[in-house]
Amino acid sequence: MLLVSCSDGAEQSADCIIDQGSCIKKTGKAEIIFDITPKPVKAMRELMFTVTIKGGKSPETLPMGLSMPGMYMGKNEVLLRKSADGTFSGTSIIPRCPSGKKLWQAEVEIPGEGRVFYRFDVHY
Repeated sequence: MLLVSCSDGAEQSADCIIDQGSCIKKTGKAEIIFDITPKPVKAMRELMFTVTIKGGKSPETLPMGLSMPGMYMGKNEVLLRKSADGTFSGTSIIPRCPSGKKLWQAEVEIPGEGRVFYRFDVHY
């Protein structure tokens, strides 16, 4: 049995308004473009996560972690696979936090370049 704890942590806010489109961050020499479809991004339904790396190194697979900042919701890792056009994609479901908190975070680490975090809100 998986116990989920989503008690309040430090207040944080979204730095990626994912419902309005993709979000871009830089690490090392790479520009990382992150997106989720379909929109609006809702918890408890299958979502497609997409990452595009411009510049820097590009591995064949890319693990992406999903978490709630300041709250433990269990391990949630999505393995993104590289497609012919160089984008990485994979599917997963974002669980609903019983407390009603909606802020989630995606963590992407590009080998040899660094790590980026995208904080975004989900809908219930």
